Amino acid sequence: MKLGTLVRITDITKADEEFGKVKELGLPSCQLVYKPAAYKNEDAEIIKAAAEKHGIEISAMFAGYNDNDTVWDIYFGYKTAGINVEAYRKSRIDYIKAASDFAKIIGITDIIIHAGFVPNNPFADEYGTLICGINTLTSYFRPKGQNLLLETGGEAPITLLRLIEDVGADNLFINFDPANILMYGYGHPVDALKVFGKYVRNMHGKDGFLPTDTRHTGREAPVGDGAVDFKGVIEEFRRLSYDRYITIEREISGEAQIRDIIKAKEYFEKLLAE
Repeated sequence: MKLGTLVRITDITKADEEFGKVKELGLPSCQLVYKPAAYKNEDAEIIKAAAEKHGIEISAMFAGYNDNDTVWDIYFGYKTAGINVEAYRKSRIDYIKAASDFAKIIGITDIIIHAGFVPNNPFADEYGTLICGINTLTSYFRPKGQNLLLETGGEAPITLLRLIEDVGADNLFINFDPANILMYGYGHPVDALKVFGKYVRNMHGKDGFLPTDTRHTGREAPVGDGAVDFKGVIEEFRRLSYDRYITIEREISGEAQIRDIIKAKEYFEKLLAE
């Protein structure tokens, strides 16, 4: 498996610097996070050149939403997250399409999104609407040879599997975040892999804990300090013959983030060598 981390670019003039940091960490791959007000072809060329200069493979692009109106919790998030929010559905789908065009210039084949909270009830109106939205995106991606990856989080594992099967697209997969499985309160990562593991194309190396109240997600933690059973995850990956990416994510900033990424890199290197 190939280790990497996230490259978050907020200033396009610092793209070279950001990819240089990944090289300094000794990581060969990354997921790109770039959410400008408008995607520009010339910016894609800048990112492509920076990644190539430092020898960093971009395994996927995380296409977030530029409106920044999502509340990341397990309460208000139901009405603000993803493409199932009526007020933002069209603008967010259009933004993801623009991200797809941008990624094509760079040569990125996998686009990751937070689809939002997936209803457990397959007969809920919101579920049918979400199927249509996901189908719109997979249909847009397919001619460009791109895949849509759904970030795990606000849904039960069996519900995510149902969504993938109901959409029925051959380019619909999963970005597996084991910490999110815990932090949103939907069980344990190893069990989740036993449900939908064959659809995983990328993984966030992130750790965390179960929630302790009904409004907020569980706490994130440095890799190895949380409740994720990474040894069990790797064992299940090997059973599934998964040999792709582990993309380290630590949702803090500054020197502490760098220290935790280095710690996670060493943790995974040791675990993969066993």
